Amino acid sequence: MAEKVKNNDPVNIGLDIGISSVGWSIVNNKNGKILESGVSIFSSGTASKNEERRSFRQSRRLLRRRKNRIKDLKNLLSNYKLPNKSECHDTTPYHLRVKGLHEKLTKKEISAALLHLVKRRGISYDLGDLEGEGENSSVYKESIAINQVLLNKMTPAEIQLERLEKYGKIRGQITDLDEDNSEVLMNVFPNAAYLKEAECLLNKQAEFHKETSSEFIDQVLKIIARKRDYFIGPGSEKSRTDYGIYRTDGTNLNNLFEILIGKDKIFPDEFRAAGNSYTAQLYNLLNDLNNLKIATLEDGKLSTEQKEQIITEVTIADRKPNMIKLIGKITNAQPCDISGYRIDRKDNPEFHSMQVYRTVRNKFLELGIEINEWPTTFLDEIGRIITLNTENGEIRRELNRLNKKYTFLTNDLIEHLLNLKVFFKIESNKKWHRFSLKTMKLLIPELLNTSKEQMTILNDLGLLHENKTNYQNTKKINVNKLTENIFNPVVKKSVKQSMDIFNELIKKYTNIDYLVIEMPRDDAEDEVEQKKQMQKFQKDNEKEKEKALQEFQELADVSDSQLKNQLYKRKKLRMKIRMWYQQHGKCLYSGKTISAEELFWNDHLFDIDHIIPASISYDDGQNNKVLCYSEMNRAKGQQTPYGFMQSGKGQGFESMRAMLKSNSRISPAKKRNLEFVKDINDIEVRKRFIARNLVDTRYASRIVLNELQQFVHSKNLGTKVTVVRGKLTSKLRDIWRLNKSRETHHHHAVDATIVAVTPMLKLWKRNAEIIPMKVNENTIDLKTGEILDEEIYKEEMYQLPYAHFIENVSLMHDKIKFHHQVDKKMNRKVSDATIYTTRLAMIGKDKQPQDYVLGKIKNIYGIEDYKKFKSIYDKDKTKFLMQQLDPKTFEKLEKIMIDYPDTIEVPQDNGKVKVVPVSPFEYYRKEHGPVTKYARKNNGPAIKSLKYYDSKLGSKIEITPKNAKNKKVVLQSLKPWRTDVYYNDKTEEYEIMGIKYSDLKYENGKYGIVNEDYQRIKMEEGVGEESEFLMSLYRGDRIKIIDTKSDEYVELLFGSRTMPNVNGYVELKPIDRSKFDSKEIVGFYGQVTPNGQFVKKFTRKGYKVLKTNTDILGNPHYISKEGKYPKNIVDTAFVD
Repeated sequence: MAEKVKNNDPVNIGLDIGISSVGWSIVNNKNGKILESGVSIFSSGTASKNEERRSFRQSRRLLRRRKNRIKDLKNLLSNYKLPNKSECHDTTPYHLRVKGLHEKLTKKEISAALLHLVKRRGISYDLGDLEGEGENSSVYKESIAINQVLLNKMTPAEIQLERLEKYGKIRGQITDLDEDNSEVLMNVFPNAAYLKEAECLLNKQAEFHKETSSEFIDQVLKIIARKRDYFIGPGSEKSRTDYGIYRTDGTNLNNLFEILIGKDKIFPDEFRAAGNSYTAQLYNLLNDLNNLKIATLEDGKLSTEQKEQIITEVTIADRKPNMIKLIGKITNAQPCDISGYRIDRKDNPEFHSMQVYRTVRNKFLELGIEINEWPTTFLDEIGRIITLNTENGEIRRELNRLNKKYTFLTNDLIEHLLNLKVFFKIESNKKWHRFSLKTMKLLIPELLNTSKEQMTILNDLGLLHENKTNYQNTKKINVNKLTENIFNPVVKKSVKQSMDIFNELIKKYTNIDYLVIEMPRDDAEDEVEQKKQMQKFQKDNEKEKEKALQEFQELADVSDSQLKNQLYKRKKLRMKIRMWYQQHGKCLYSGKTISAEELFWNDHLFDIDHIIPASISYDDGQNNKVLCYSEMNRAKGQQTPYGFMQSGKGQGFESMRAMLKSNSRISPAKKRNLEFVKDINDIEVRKRFIARNLVDTRYASRIVLNELQQFVHSKNLGTKVTVVRGKLTSKLRDIWRLNKSRETHHHHAVDATIVAVTPMLKLWKRNAEIIPMKVNENTIDLKTGEILDEEIYKEEMYQLPYAHFIENVSLMHDKIKFHHQVDKKMNRKVSDATIYTTRLAMIGKDKQPQDYVLGKIKNIYGIEDYKKFKSIYDKDKTKFLMQQLDPKTFEKLEKIMIDYPDTIEVPQDNGKVKVVPVSPFEYYRKEHGPVTKYARKNNGPAIKSLKYYDSKLGSKIEITPKNAKNKKVVLQSLKPWRTDVYYNDKTEEYEIMGIKYSDLKYENGKYGIVNEDYQRIKMEEGVGEESEFLMSLYRGDRIKIIDTKSDEYVELLFGSRTMPNVNGYVELKPIDRSKFDSKEIVGFYGQVTPNGQFVKKFTRKGYKVLKTNTDILGNPHYISKEGKYPKNIVDTAFVD
């Protein structure tokens, strides 16, 4: 149990928020004792899975709509006394469609042709409006261009039939095995082309059949042309849904994507403006100008005339203007006289400069068109249309609607706009402005004619609404409100979990002195992507270290043993060698060469220096360190390289910059530090360093910080809140030698403990302040301190905040509590999407025919596929269908493998010969053409692929077509959902049954399993009729299993019911890590597999099972029975 806080001592709360975990820790503020800590583990939110679900949902809708069109056409055919089935099996629909353009068709053939046309009736816009994406965009465009040319003289059916007869298919990649080339055929044609074909076909048939009247033709064409625009979404006026434009509240949207735009907080009924609109760009520029302070002007502010002059210069410039120079020219000011501007990541001045407008204007000037003459309302509408719509066809339609309003908008101008639309695009996170056009049009005159900034103007106009949550009458954070403006699904889910934890902690600890949080990045990916990035970073790191040591050893001319001994004796030598390598053996301050030999034998002559003093930058990372001569380090002192060299010392700043320009080994971040020119004594500069390296001021962090500050202020708690950056936690862990092991989940709680004590560092007590008073988009308001000597800084920054802190951390591991997210959701993917075909066969040691899933070698001429073929062949060649069904052709393949080599020797530039693997079939193809099937006259068809019996069929969903013979078509990898646990009094043993997602149905308005299926599974799994239901276990549930004979117990995480062909087997996992160690002994269950997998019989006689429910803080609650009946059986009256 957690220790109760005595004497109302203040505590610090630390939260380490990751992408799939939240570590938390409570530390006594006075003595540093860790009162309690825990880790919450959950599956990360992921944008990629959302995209996958959307894709499948879209496919289902397309199929539904296709079925609906076919149904409507069949009804129409019946009404006109025509067959409503496609019964022409002796020819293809393509032959019928082409024939019907010139000859008489039977009524059956007319129906077959029309039913085929209505299935896939093309895209709703011109082929010229199609855009390819990614690596294949050029191939895509080439294929579409071919289709465009062909459509000038052929119908889609004629093109498709020609391809079918020539290549055997109408789309996909076509490889000519007689030649070393291939092409991609796109079966993409506009709806207009299909309509034209259908009209020609029906007009021709009207000559022979009275049923194909003009009225019939019109109705058929309407069905073929019918298409729901993508921006409308599902639903209708009569069947409303919030997933489409017909909202359940009775309102109708013009475009579904308007929901994503958001509303203006000043005028809540107005949508936010497009960021590329003229009005938004002008507003941004004026806002930047009004924030400036210019020392040479009497009141320090720009006049209306000066602003107008700047706007004119900016809009007519042919390239991006240097705003500081431009403002200086207009106001007769030097750069040092101008302040109040924003800065970018490189600490350079940053201004809005109407870049989109300027770029678009210059592009149109090349066409002889001056957009300065266009109304600003037109420019605003163009910006909105191009930002809101993704497809050229829809952009064209929207622009055509503006024809009546703007008479100068000709077809030619629309084409120009489409061709230049890329220049209207801006960064994804700035696509939409936070204000509406209505708000900005009110603010722009004020910004132009006064020196007020936006917040003052809004306040003066009475438009400033307080958007703060009042927490006086509530006991917890409003999690939904807090996360509504966090758009990254990974960060959003993590923040939600952490706030749920905080809401529980605030009930227990009422005297919180500090609340400190470490957040994931705004652009955080899911676990898989994060792991990939981490592995790449580590791999690149190791590669650079290896190259550095190799080059250094060679130039220093020392043996392996000498290098090893020196590295052991001189702990900093390894880092010095790496920096020496990065700097190409040069001291960047002096410009002198650092010889490898001298660094090896006399490394004391060289220092590792902080580029920007650590007491200013708070950056002790690699990107703020260089190797230099010791005398250079002493001479530089607490200065930047720029400040040091401006005083005439070192090699000179421009010389150093030239050296950096030619160096590709130094990272861009380190180069930015070396080239930093700002005055480090300036308070604003130092605040920015704190924001960059200590206090996290990113978007999501600001939202969390400001909401938590509102909460503690509303409750008068006196709690100080801050969000720190992960690099600080990492450095403290490193300095305090709290080694981080990612093998278990404990490190999240340890990190949270470090986060909790950061405000107690000695440095904050006498110097700067880590707790911000206010954090806005571009500013951070906090106290800065004096510039400290390097040694004093290190002592005060890294000194332990409490005497026994390290000891306390080492003792906390066994007390860390764990909470795991339990996955009970029913509406999930039931299986892999891959469709498999099967055959009944006897392979190897089979005693009777078994269902086997078929695999495929796609290209026997490619080396990778040949290796796969050879591997299967060497193990059991009878697995190949050809070996059993066409043995003479298979013998031909075997002979080629004997006669032709599987490696060739390739001469290298250095004179050596390299042995390269090759497919014998490819060798044969180059001499004789493609391998062909056996035929008496040796004229069989070419062989490219081979099928083989891959694996025995396991759990599956059968989707075999009715007309299939001697084979099954199935979906595999069925996903487990839940395992129900029963107890049999007669056998005195537990019995389990596994339910898969594929067993669930949607009935009576809810998901679940029907009783008939439940009872069938129960019987198949061997659960007795009289056995008593105890509990349901889902993935992530905790269980405690006790051996009643010895009272020994183990606590584990439930995975799923597994090995469906064997009763009672499950997969279990450890609670404190993702998997067991190889061959680890797990109590009375014994040893796990070499890869750490725990697959065992669930229980044996004498075992007792308890389900462990935990709250969000990981406090356990044990139960032996959770209900009388199982839940989610949709067609029974079972009640708990």
